Amino acid sequence: MQRAYIYCFLLPLLFLSNKIEAQTYSDTLQQKSYDELRDISLDYYSKSDILKAKKAAQSYVGKGKKENDTLNIAKGYYLLYNIVSTPPTVAYLDSIITITGNKQDKNYPSLAYYAKAQYFLYQERNIENTINNLNEARRYSKINENVNLQYRIDYLIGIIKSEHLNEKEEALAIFKECEKFYSNEYEYGHKFHHLYTLHVIAETYIGLKKNDSATFYNNFGYNKFSRSTDADLNQRKVYFTLCEGINQYTRQNYNAAIDSINKALPGIIRFEDKTNTIDSYFYLGKSYYDLDDKSKAIDYFVKTDSILETLNSIPQYKHVKTYEYLKDYYREKNDLENQNKYLNKLNDVLDNYLNDQISISKKVKIDYDIPLLLEEQEILIKKLNKNTKTYKSSIVILGLSLLILGGLLYYQYRKKRGYRLRFEKLIEDLKSGTTSAQANKKISIDKSKNINVPEKHVTYILEKLDEFEKEHGYLTLGISSHSLARDIETNVKYLSKVVNHYKNKTFTNYLNELRIDYALKELQENIMLRKFTIKAIANEFGYNSAETFSKAFYKQVQIKPSYYIKQLTKVERSS
Repeated sequence: MQRAYIYCFLLPLLFLSNKIEAQTYSDTLQQKSYDELRDISLDYYSKSDILKAKKAAQSYVGKGKKENDTLNIAKGYYLLYNIVSTPPTVAYLDSIITITGNKQDKNYPSLAYYAKAQYFLYQERNIENTINNLNEARRYSKINENVNLQYRIDYLIGIIKSEHLNEKEEALAIFKECEKFYSNEYEYGHKFHHLYTLHVIAETYIGLKKNDSATFYNNFGYNKFSRSTDADLNQRKVYFTLCEGINQYTRQNYNAAIDSINKALPGIIRFEDKTNTIDSYFYLGKSYYDLDDKSKAIDYFVKTDSILETLNSIPQYKHVKTYEYLKDYYREKNDLENQNKYLNKLNDVLDNYLNDQISISKKVKIDYDIPLLLEEQEILIKKLNKNTKTYKSSIVILGLSLLILGGLLYYQYRKKRGYRLRFEKLIEDLKSGTTSAQANKKISIDKSKNINVPEKHVTYILEKLDEFEKEHGYLTLGISSHSLARDIETNVKYLSKVVNHYKNKTFTNYLNELRIDYALKELQENIMLRKFTIKAIANEFGYNSAETFSKAFYKQVQIKPSYYIKQLTKVERSS
């Protein structure tokens, strides 16, 4: 009875109270200025009260719309993007781009494009979309002379070159230009950018195997930010401790690496930095593995994998090794289930990474390297305007370079597209049964032609060839026209003449077509067979070497067996 009273009377009063409180909060917000609304939103966000933070930001947007103030509407959407974590957050950035396209200022729409680039790089690791948005951000930041944003864009380009293209020397040059700019620290935000730039320079030197230079920048960064009176900046010196731990690992000082990484790890976790937490666990695992403490190593690799699973994107290439360590460990333990689990993860990640790498490389080279060359050329023209001959030569060389690069990119595109079309046609032919051997059965034979083989021998050989095909005799290693003639007890010349006339091809071509047609169907249906090496697959279909099999396969269907297997696996996963 008492419970019924609560439900009937007290709960409605509670809901009414909440509703009145929410209404009062909304009414209060309507009286606030833009600065006050921004401060209220950020204050509630710092207290993890996202609903009230979002409400204040929405009031900011509403105030801008009511006053028809485009730039303040844009600032309100940007505030919403930064405090709301659930999708569709990027929609706020799209709204900024839409409304500020014809009414720009120093920050908009360039800042919205930059934020989209960050989202696609770090949240989805979609490099094509990252580059597209960086392109637009750079264009608008130059038009509106936003120098700060131009350096932030350069920093992201350096990250792509270093982490995705392995162009570390070029990335290092970009990072050092950024470091020079941020070292002035005339703005508060520059201090944080300076810290991150020093850190990434040290990381890049590790990648270049210049360990002394990495140690120099780690020590410089650590000492510099240890002296900072800003508590947040001071705490972030742990990034240099972590980086030096990784540097010590590359020097094979494994105990020193473990000590440094363990000192940095609590701070990295406190900052909720997934990327560097992954690095911490990964290099702790590698250090223990190289110290031959595999039990501890595997614990850290499992932790690495657990965080990699939470990413919305493929991991960095160096972290792919995690799955290799785990796969090999469980193979040694004869734990087939876990071995297969991590083998599948390894295959999936490598497949995605290889496709992604092609996309990244092509996109960066088209959208950034060439425009930067052209920009450099413009500066060169101004310097050499008195020397016409040199100017013309430079233009010709640049033009030829661009033509060659464009030709190479177009050739790769056409080649890849041709492979894909042939694969799709091949799958259609397999479904309809119009493979090479099937198609050749429909070829009309001129029976009036005298091939100088007695008719009874022709009939006998054709019957034996029919058995040979049905029983898959062509899969026998080392088979030849002589060995087959011996097996079916006939004359090798008679056999060759019958195959030439009635199969309309040489014996070698006849044998290859039967084998390749069988290989196409078997690889499509047999998932386990696809996991074999090309050499092992070649043996399965009667070939002594992988090279001979690959040449025969390509000659018949115009794609390589490795490409065919890869596409079959992709089709299977997507379906």
